[in-house]
Amino acid sequence: MALLSVEDLVVRFRTHEGTIHAVNGVSFELEEGERLGLVGESGCGKSVTNLAILRLLPRPAGRIEGGRVRFDGQDLMALDEAEIRDIRGREIAMIFQDPMTSLNPVLTIEEQMVETIQAHRKVGRDEARARAIELLETVGIAQAGARLRNFPHQFSGGMRQRVMIAMALALHPKLLIADEPTTALDVTIQAQVLELLRELTEGSGTALILITHDLGVVAGMTQRTNVMYAGFVVETASTAELFARPSHPYTVGLLHSVPRVDEREGEELIPIEGRPPDMRQLPAGCAFAPRCAWRLERCWVENPALRPVVEGTPIVTTGPRASHLIACHNPPTPDEAATGRPIRPGFSPAPAPPGLVDELSLRSNGGPGGLADLIEVIEATEGPLSPWPSAAGLPLPPDEGDPDGGR
Repeated sequence: MALLSVEDLVVRFRTHEGTIHAVNGVSFELEEGERLGLVGESGCGKSVTNLAILRLLPRPAGRIEGGRVRFDGQDLMALDEAEIRDIRGREIAMIFQDPMTSLNPVLTIEEQMVETIQAHRKVGRDEARARAIELLETVGIAQAGARLRNFPHQFSGGMRQRVMIAMALALHPKLLIADEPTTALDVTIQAQVLELLRELTEGSGTALILITHDLGVVAGMTQRTNVMYAGFVVETASTAELFARPSHPYTVGLLHSVPRVDEREGEELIPIEGRPPDMRQLPAGCAFAPRCAWRLERCWVENPALRPVVEGTPIVTTGPRASHLIACHNPPTPDEAATGRPIRPGFSPAPAPPGLVDELSLRSNGGPGGLADLIEVIEATEGPLSPWPSAAGLPLPPDEGDPDGGR
């Protein structure tokens, strides 16, 4: 049985500007000691998926509206708040994106680490402090005993991230979720933090979910990768297979939008045309269709399910032999994936039905189809652009008769 099993997870945020469809039926599994990468552009649902696993969605706006999450044989959705709080930190730990805002600025590192340890272990303060010193030494912080008395602002960004890693691993969790752990760190410190994560998870057998925008980090750190777009998993495979044979147009676009040192001098990057989808509206068809150069007519009206790249092959959900699955009606051929464009004779992407926006025809570099046309399309589909702050981030009050505000 898998350590973590997520089945058809659905997450919504209710705001003054409408319901945000953040996660739309995500499913995946994770074995003990396995390292899974989760990639996709900002707003695709990567972080929200993992916050939902830990039941840390902001209330009352965020709520889990469907699906099931099983961890080590337990249904996390069926647990009360006290039970899930006992699992957080002890069984499942999370390294948040910004260590400066994750650490309490008015408490010393010692107070925060000792409190974390004592919250889940029946140990005295001296023993908890000794454990904290051991952890700081493990993550490479010199003079750990003295540095415990420091406040977060007395550490550099890289050292704060090391403290967060130490706190996350303090209780030997079975699963570690790392949400952009190298954001805002310079390249040298990024490499040190990633190598530290690899050594600590491999040494302890802790499973890892790594959320990142950096495809290079995924290639070097993970065994399997899920690609997310608009709240859906659109491609999943072993990391080596995904990079060798990308089979979804969005994955092909991601790989071709990243500079490579082995490409010929002067070779241009191929951008993903258009803009991310409006998450207030669930598309009738494939969410990527407005930006996809491989789309067919059915892509506008029928959202594809994940299926094996090679039809008829058995589906393996975890491990190095995990199946290569895609959600696409018209996958790029290997030659097209290599060039980043459709090259079939006579093929052209299906035009948008009336009332839908064709993002491929929009450009932001002036001229026909330029910025003015883009603004006109946005205003036509979403209303006039306003100079005033949006209320989209403000949650609505909970429903009547729902004192919990939803999970």
